[in-house]
Amino acid sequence: MSLGVVAAEERKLGEHLARASEHLRADKLAEAEVEINAALALRKDDLRAKNLRGLFLFRGSRYEEARAVYVELSQGFPDDAAIRLNLGLVELRMGRHLEASGNLKRVVAVEPENARAQGYLGLALMRAGDLKGARDAFSKGGQAELAKQVEERMAQSDDAFAARGDLRRAASDGEKALDAEQPFGAVELEEPVAESKRGGAWQLRIPGERPPMPGPEGMISDSATLPLLLEPPRAVSAFATARLLRPGGLGDPFSVAEGGMLVVRVDGRLPTRTFGAIASTGQLTFEPLTRRVRGHAIDEPFGDGGEAMFVAVGAGLMVVAPRGGHFTLLALSDDIVYVREGNVYAFEDTLHWENGRVPGGGPTTDGGARVVQFRGNGRMVVRTQRAVFTLKIEPDAPLFVESSTLLGWIGRVVPRVMHGENGQPTPYVEASGEGVLILEEPPPL
Repeated sequence: MSLGVVAAEERKLGEHLARASEHLRADKLAEAEVEINAALALRKDDLRAKNLRGLFLFRGSRYEEARAVYVELSQGFPDDAAIRLNLGLVELRMGRHLEASGNLKRVVAVEPENARAQGYLGLALMRAGDLKGARDAFSKGGQAELAKQVEERMAQSDDAFAARGDLRRAASDGEKALDAEQPFGAVELEEPVAESKRGGAWQLRIPGERPPMPGPEGMISDSATLPLLLEPPRAVSAFATARLLRPGGLGDPFSVAEGGMLVVRVDGRLPTRTFGAIASTGQLTFEPLTRRVRGHAIDEPFGDGGEAMFVAVGAGLMVVAPRGGHFTLLALSDDIVYVREGNVYAFEDTLHWENGRVPGGGPTTDGGARVVQFRGNGRMVVRTQRAVFTLKIEPDAPLFVESSTLLGWIGRVVPRVMHGENGQPTPYVEASGEGVLILEEPPPL
């Protein structure tokens, strides 16, 4: 290839990258994606284009995909602080606080004056429970007020419950303060002369779907490859406590721990699935749960196959891996909420509940139209594959949504499956009334 051709290609590539950066700054995601794809078509391994691809995915709340981009880049260029910073911010937004703090620590080790990295490191460490580290990072990042709040909470450690609540508020304040900036910029990165060696990898083996305990070797049906973060060795005692799965406080049946793991505490009876469970303790037995219609149980299972619902009976704990999904914990206080049946993972027996369907779907509509109404006081767990968001419905202004994205609703909402000219149900739902729709981000095309 002649020098003239190379120069022309580089010029064209630069134009696509510049336009992509401008579109991202203007929050024009569709236009940015076109330019990024054009740049990658010219040079599929271009570091700048891949970085912009990660930023585009982050802006679109496609965090798993964004993380995959930055994990790949960090394996190729493990000493690049900009890549580590972007990876850490993605992991922070995903709730992977220990991994985020590990990557952000590597940034501030080479850029100790990077106030933005110090601030986000403080937030990650606060979320991970390292209050002393969070205080120091906030101080170095010029976030004096947040550092003061953390120090005050450390002094109040004798009142654990109040301290937890105050820390949640402090963490929320920290997110607001740091999110006032752009999450991360479209940084132009220079490609190193020699590519570093790729990091090693290890595999997390996931047990079968049905048993609450890991099954025999033959039942293991899935695996996921995770990157090995290049960190110095840590003391055994520190390692043992850093990633310790801790259940919630007494009386708290659900908590989400490191890496998105769900910890379920059973004390009596608790309806739950066992899909994704990797460990359990105590004496627990599992009875099949049937659907409930108009206050009465019917002879029809609540869920099918490996995703069937059970009633866990006894006293003990169950640890559940997210398996690529996300757990959302909800607390009802004299509330009413409707959730798509397949996304209900567990709930307290104190809640009143019954199964139903989105009106207009007919008896042959697939499981996406099945919903569960919960009301009263208690807590529940919702499991989704992708990000969840809400959308307000105003009176006299119905919304039309794809049925696959409708996760549930709150309030006086009247959903109805739309029908085509032939009278058959369509993939769309009309939602009218007043309240809030709960939507799950659709899968990527």
